[in-house]
Amino acid sequence: MSIMEKAQELGTEIVESQEFSELKTAEEAMEADEAAQEILQEFQTKQRKAQMAQQNGQPVSDELKKELQGIQAKMQQNEHVKEYMEAQQKFGKVMQTVNQVISAAIQGEECGPDCGAGCC
Repeated sequence: MSIMEKAQELGTEIVESQEFSELKTAEEAMEADEAAQEILQEFQTKQRKAQMAQQNGQPVSDELKKELQGIQAKMQQNEHVKEYMEAQQKFGKVMQTVNQVISAAIQGEECGPDCGAGCC
């Protein structure tokens, strides 16, 4: 089996994982929630404003920081956004573990499929 075939197989396994399924379900629920979409759009707008300031060598104003914190609090209060963020974090951990297992294999270390990244 070639490297690309194994990569395809890994991709398929990831898509079939519970974590990916939960992420997609949470994403769909969040996208269907108008309030969630408004909060996310507001956050992205403020976040871009902060990034632009930083790119221009300017500090992010305290007012903008407070606005971002307020929006983040709203995000945590919205059940769909909260569930999506939790699912995203869970899936991110899976991907991090996959990357650690691959790195360990490249470096010649043994790391079994159930290592949980502890051996990596």
